[in-house]
Amino acid sequence: MANNHSQQVVSLVSPQEVQAHGIKNYKVLDGSFHLPNSGRSVLDEFKKGPRLPHARLFDHETIADTSYTIDGTGTKLGHMQPDLTTFKREVERLGLTRNDHILVYDSVGIFSAPRAAWLLNAYGHPQVSVLDGGLPRWIKEECPVETGSPVDPEPSEYTLPGFDEALARGKVISYDDLVRNFKETAEEERMSVFDARPRGRFLGADPEPRPGLSSGHMPHALSLPFTSLLTQPSDAEPYRKYLSPDKLEKVFLETLNHDHQKWEQIKAGQKGVVVSCGSGMTACIIWLAIRLCSPTAANRVTLYDESWDRLRTQERRPNHQRLSNNILIVTFFFFF
Repeated sequence: MANNHSQQVVSLVSPQEVQAHGIKNYKVLDGSFHLPNSGRSVLDEFKKGPRLPHARLFDHETIADTSYTIDGTGTKLGHMQPDLTTFKREVERLGLTRNDHILVYDSVGIFSAPRAAWLLNAYGHPQVSVLDGGLPRWIKEECPVETGSPVDPEPSEYTLPGFDEALARGKVISYDDLVRNFKETAEEERMSVFDARPRGRFLGADPEPRPGLSSGHMPHALSLPFTSLLTQPSDAEPYRKYLSPDKLEKVFLETLNHDHQKWEQIKAGQKGVVVSCGSGMTACIIWLAIRLCSPTAANRVTLYDESWDRLRTQERRPNHQRLSNNILIVTFFFFF
């Protein structure tokens, strides 16, 4: 197995492309996830269907570090990047092998499937595709589905010969490194930080979906709502899918205040990018969008996996290294 991430493929595919290739040539993963305030159950929806044929449930809360807590607070964070042992155990439970071409989708359209693709890519899986438009588009285009109780997959052996776990860990930036990026790095060398949350939460005008967590944003972060990278649902297409690469580039340029030089440096892999959101989920929509514009750039994109959940909790603690002197720009505190 090669440790070179440039040999990995992460692609975006339509239902018709999947049908033409043959769905049996993929291992299909339902990578759905719902926010805590949605009132929806991923497991119940998966078991009942509809779902793609032969789909297996990629549980973001299980294929994760389930014991992760913020140091000194006891606050638990969900779906954090798992260690290599956990990753291997869970993908073997799903019956996956290194030779599989994995197709991942979600029940929204484009929401949490990119997170599953990011994790598989971080651990060096050679070929991953994301279903553009997800389950809603699959159903709209009258592709076959399953309902009722799914069949449990046969366990497999997922080999990782010589894989360096540091490669996967390097796809995530820590809180301390984020602080250093802002405080100790010259502005021209500083990594750009894209925040995928809705603009209201970024500005501190709207509440976070997690009870008791204030909204706002970190200093120097750029607001890039994940929905700005996707189409708007319509009667003809009642789902979200990615914009074309040329339209994605326009969105990134607008976010960077039309700094063409910086964007070209990002695309060439000469300048790093941090992607963040509320809990490390929709930030991966930005990761995949950058990858669609330039696979080279994706090698310099790191995920702030703890995201706003950690940042806001950490910044409220006394006697620790902060992003700024007693300020998080425009924060409000909401109670549910």
